[in-house]
Amino acid sequence: MLSTEKAFDILPYISDIYEKIDFKGFIKEYRENIKDADEGNQQLIAGLDIFAFLMKQSGKVKEEFFNIVAIAEDKKVEEVKEQSFAKTLKTIKELFADKELTDFFKTAMQ
Repeated sequence: MLSTEKAFDILPYISDIYEKIDFKGFIKEYRENIKDADEGNQQLIAGLDIFAFLMKQSGKVKEEFFNIVAIAEDKKVEEVKEQSFAKTLKTIKELFADKELTDFFKTAMQ
């Protein structure tokens, strides 16, 4: 679980990512494409689609990702840059799996 303080520290980076990768455009397109999916699969599809979209755009927001992971892991950005990709990806995955954080973003997408 992400502490409130860490969540507030991360929010500016998430906002930067949102703006840099045109997440608003993704949401608009996503809403049009998801209409035909049954309700039970919508949450899974949404998570996978968002993750795929972010990974495709990751080059544009690499520094923001480093900062988010550094905050989540209580490390310096330089330490995150030097750790294994698997460790960094695990932290990002854990953030996406954080129910409170994902509920917040699901509400924003509706």
